[in-house]
Amino acid sequence: MSYALYIHGMGSGAKSGTRSSLGHYLQGYEWLCPELPTDPQQALLILRDYVSVFQPDLVVGTSLGGLYTVYLEAPTKVAVNPTWNIDTTLRRMGYGKHVYHCEREDGATHFTVDEPLVQAYRAFRDGTAPVPSGNQLALFSTDDEIVGRLASKQNAAQMQALGYRVEWSSRFGHRLNQAAAKQLASMLLSMQTHY
Repeated sequence: MSYALYIHGMGSGAKSGTRSSLGHYLQGYEWLCPELPTDPQQALLILRDYVSVFQPDLVVGTSLGGLYTVYLEAPTKVAVNPTWNIDTTLRRMGYGKHVYHCEREDGATHFTVDEPLVQAYRAFRDGTAPVPSGNQLALFSTDDEIVGRLASKQNAAQMQALGYRVEWSSRFGHRLNQAAAKQLASMLLSMQTHY
């Protein structure tokens, strides 16, 4: 059995339903999903430990998790609506408390966005070196209600500059749903055929 690593976004956790959706359409993997703190440096340490121990063949990240894929080593990496411009996205979300979209293993019910967090992510992004991979795909929604159309285009341009193959879809918004998981599975099969 091969391992796949799913990286959740800012407002989610290890019990994210996205992991189940991916597991349904991308069978043949044992799916791992560590719960991440809001601190980007701590989150990256956890993710790199998982990669070191399990050596996943596939890494899939959504939103902030998509940004984290950039800094991990894996044969195939997929970033879904990656928020390269995370500082802009956090400001767009608004300062203050935000409720998590799923039950967290750590018991937290909300997270707080403030200027120190925004600056921590900006410094993290600008000060951490990307790790290239042979198979890199970035899947963006044409109607991302969280990031917005302009920021999505900017994020896509940045991911393309990092060597990611960029694809667009109208089947989902910011959060990856069943239709997007099915589309992603088809894309990954196509990538494996071409590499």
